[in-house]
Amino acid sequence: MPAGGARPGAGRKRDPEAHRAVLTAAEELLNEVGYHRVTMERIAERSGVAKMTLYRWWPNKAAVVTDAVRTRLAPTAVPDTGDIAADALAQLEALLQTLTLYGDASVVAGAMSSRGEAGLADLRDILHPWFEGLVTILDRAVATGKLPPDFPVHLTAQAWLGYVIYRVVFLQEVVGADNLRVLVKQSLAA
Repeated sequence: MPAGGARPGAGRKRDPEAHRAVLTAAEELLNEVGYHRVTMERIAERSGVAKMTLYRWWPNKAAVVTDAVRTRLAPTAVPDTGDIAADALAQLEALLQTLTLYGDASVVAGAMSSRGEAGLADLRDILHPWFEGLVTILDRAVATGKLPPDFPVHLTAQAWLGYVIYRVVFLQEVVGADNLRVLVKQSLAA
């Protein structure tokens, strides 16, 4: 970090209109050509913002794309049907759909790995609401007596998320609904 603790480019404010144009262009391109074919050049051309400016605002395409789609990666609602297994399964299936919203598993893996620590931090931030949703489902089940009071709510939610992330992000595999059903059933039966 430069002297004084300022970030590079911190003295310049982003033009809000140009910023919106870049994020809109990135999302449009993502939908049209897929993550692997989006480039900073294409984003610059589509948005009308200079490529050099893009690199001043974001370190790479993964950072631009993450900012462009961040709000679409959050869960819309926590399922509440009264059936804990069905609710957990619905939440996990929605997470899987979100992780593959813009292509196969290689998109999340590629975006995360190209951003290093920043990618890990973004993934953690994106996953936190999903974790909280799973905790809410499990807490409801404990509160209604469907699960014992000493049920390991946080550990179970972490295990479910860990399974999905390991398979999708690190192994770049497709996780089927059958896999999730077994995972949830076994966890709740323990």
